[in-house]
Amino acid sequence: MKKRKIVILLFILLLLIGLSLFFLFNLLSKPIIGYEVLDHDDASATVRISIEDKSLLKRSFSVALDHDAISDNGTDFAPYDPNQTYAIEAGTYYIHVKDAMGKTIDSESIINSTLSIHLEELKYPFYPIGEELELNCDLLTFGQDEDLKFSSSDQNVAFIRENKIITNSVGTATITVSSKGISDSINIEVTDLYTLIDTDSMNKPILHETICDYEGNRKLDQVLEMKIDEAGYQTRAGVVAAARFLALQFPYRLAYFAETGKLDNTVDSRRSDGEGRYYHKGFYLSEEKYDDIVASILGPKYWGQYFKEDTTEDHSRDEEYLDGGLVVSDIGTNLYLMKRPNGLDCGGFVSWCYYNAGYDFGDMGAGGPGSYGMSMLGERVNITDELLQSDRIRCGDLCGFTGHVGIVIGIEEDYIWIADTIRTGTKVRRYERKVESFNELGDDAFTYFMLMDDEYLADGNYTEMW
Repeated sequence: MKKRKIVILLFILLLLIGLSLFFLFNLLSKPIIGYEVLDHDDASATVRISIEDKSLLKRSFSVALDHDAISDNGTDFAPYDPNQTYAIEAGTYYIHVKDAMGKTIDSESIINSTLSIHLEELKYPFYPIGEELELNCDLLTFGQDEDLKFSSSDQNVAFIRENKIITNSVGTATITVSSKGISDSINIEVTDLYTLIDTDSMNKPILHETICDYEGNRKLDQVLEMKIDEAGYQTRAGVVAAARFLALQFPYRLAYFAETGKLDNTVDSRRSDGEGRYYHKGFYLSEEKYDDIVASILGPKYWGQYFKEDTTEDHSRDEEYLDGGLVVSDIGTNLYLMKRPNGLDCGGFVSWCYYNAGYDFGDMGAGGPGSYGMSMLGERVNITDELLQSDRIRCGDLCGFTGHVGIVIGIEEDYIWIADTIRTGTKVRRYERKVESFNELGDDAFTYFMLMDDEYLADGNYTEMW
């Protein structure tokens, strides 16, 4: 009898322990909390909260939405209703839940309630092949960054790699970012009218054909203007930006074409514009640019066009003339005019850089010591090893010899980069910081620099190298 009572007591004790553990487990178990987006626009959304109670107690709850991660006494709770909807604005919300005993359950469920996607427009009207562009977007969508999907309508033109746009070939592609049914798109145009930085100027072809229409010319002008503005309009850096863009990113050498005259008739009795010189803004690549030409002798013909048709039967020297194999005595002859397309002379190139960056020194040529021209600008200093090894020379300074002028576009510890236009056309050359490097060009060797500190209004966003 005594043994039977002990068994009954043990059974009751075990039952009580089991019931206690059962209720304790259910009381401690957290509900599964989620949300559903019912509708939204760019500024607000309607959501419905769901609470799934995994316990067997069928507990009642109250809920609140708050921007704070942890609820406080001021949080406004209301009894949970599975059909209740909540209007929210863009921002981060936390779902807070209380059980019937008043215990607050701070949910791990977060409504990251930014409500749309907006891709930032690309900076330039078109981009060169091989460019890598960051995809910048305002994340205004429900969900996390890893939910974003990027795509291109034409991967031959531009494709996506690690959230960057990689331009691949000429054309237009639509770049789309999407997440959970929300998306935004931008168009990217890829061009061959300019390239990434290319210092191998002598391997670029001489421009002797039409390469774009007015719209292409307009967009190229827009890129040039934007690059100058980024460097600083009416600054040293702005002039350098213009020179670098034409010399390093335009995919052609402009042929050297001796000027037929100048716009400033106090300097030259022949008034001419756009023939070996182009004293205007932007690139001279389409007939619409003729509207700005004020005086012409042979033209107008834009860069790359020939002034005269070759009516001779002897074409043996065509390539020689095109590639710059002419001699000084050829300049101005009918043969020269037939064989060379329109381009720039040396002063035309430098004055183009100045004029596009906001400096109007007049339509002057190179000049030389004691003669009117660009050699009168700045402080003229003869080239010596001491000068070359000093820090006095800066990008945007000029260099020259009698009748010729170029512009410094890069400074390195051991080298100076100079852009100019001579018989081989527009080119870039790297010189060692010693006189013998400059003397290697013989009669075409620069003999002095014009230090331009007194001519520039400011340095702007100046860089020694591109």
